Amino acid sequence: MPAPAASRATPDPVVGFGQLLRIALFPSAIADGLVGLSLAHLGGVPPNPAVWLIIPASLGVYHGAMALNDWADRSVDALERPERPIPSGAIPSGVAFAIALLLMLGGVMWAAAAGPRAGIWMAAVALLAALYDLAGRGPFRGPLLLGLCRAGNLGAGLLSPWLVGGDPVLSPVLVGALMCVYGLHVASLSSLGRLEDGEDDEPLGRRPTRFLIAAALTSSLLGLTALIVLLLAPVHGLEGPRSVMTSVAAVAIAVWNGKVLLSAARRMAAEGWSRSLVGAATGLCLRRLPWATASVAVIVAHQGWVGFGAFAFCLVGGYVSKALRRRFPLT
Repeated sequence: MPAPAASRATPDPVVGFGQLLRIALFPSAIADGLVGLSLAHLGGVPPNPAVWLIIPASLGVYHGAMALNDWADRSVDALERPERPIPSGAIPSGVAFAIALLLMLGGVMWAAAAGPRAGIWMAAVALLAALYDLAGRGPFRGPLLLGLCRAGNLGAGLLSPWLVGGDPVLSPVLVGALMCVYGLHVASLSSLGRLEDGEDDEPLGRRPTRFLIAAALTSSLLGLTALIVLLLAPVHGLEGPRSVMTSVAAVAIAVWNGKVLLSAARRMAAEGWSRSLVGAATGLCLRRLPWATASVAVIVAHQGWVGFGAFAFCLVGGYVSKALRRRFPLT
């Protein structure tokens, strides 16, 4: 008599909840707002404590959008990725939608508690995130929307004196340039990631190489742009100590980060691109993202404990994220 088939393992709702929210990526969500905030206040303690509400606001919108993304993709995931939290049965679809809605609305409310402008800004970021989740498919629209979301997250910190109430010290033009570079970097990662997901049936060709090179260049440019922001600050009336050491560190981290990604692009292109190799490249870019933001935070690390804390968080956050991925793997 044949042995009975092995029963399907019961999904762990705790693991499913962590995967639904992409909890392993929370250091990256915090780093956006924290690094922007530290740069906006030159590494020192913000005079208005309400600016700190931007951090939980960013977390709410970010992780709520992650849950909404899984809810929107539940039908496709049931066929292609049944191990994900909703199709596996770990999290009911209705519960996932409720979690997404509560977190995103909660994030906007946290921002609104800091100030009306902050609430409007974060509501715009949440709207872009929802648009990406529900209609952001396509080779250009999807990466563009995701890049705008993350640029807006960074911008919430960079523009925090204006959003919450205070005297901005950085030029809006220079802040806009930093947001654009970061948005382009995230858009490059998104373009690479959608090839891993197989969202189109076209041959991979050289597209992964181009997207990985773009990620390398924008990663390097991020730290260099931030350095220019501070070097040109006196032109806009900002005075403050400059540090040769932290300036050199910003350039070194930025160039090193880009070099790692460029070397990976050459090596993987020589191997011959496959979906699994694209996945490895995407994972590498995500692991290097804290280093990209670290190249920004280090510039003000010597000017106050907030600046140093932001820099340290970027460095430690990468290792925390790696540890969390073992418990809550990204699916």
